[in-house]
Amino acid sequence: MPTGRIQQRINPVLQREAEMILETQGIKPSQAIILFYTEIKRFGGLPFQPTPLSKSEIPNSKLQKDLRNAQGGKGIQTFKIKKGFFDSLKACI
Repeated sequence: MPTGRIQQRINPVLQREAEMILETQGIKPSQAIILFYTEIKRFGGLPFQPTPLSKSEIPNSKLQKDLRNAQGGKGIQTFKIKKGFFDSLKACI
């Protein structure tokens, strides 16, 4: 079967901690990625609801500010039809 390649940078501490957990379950990192992608396909999106980030997990103050604004509805646009959404994306380019 043809295989694809995924290469992504990740925090080495997070990687080490996650791989230790996987090891206790007898799962290799590559198997975990295949399981994750399989579940995304089956579910049609993330197979879980992400938990809120703690302040220490947010990389910088600009992102923190943008998240606060978004939670308050500031800068949020909604679209009734997808054409309007895609037109707004094109306008950003």
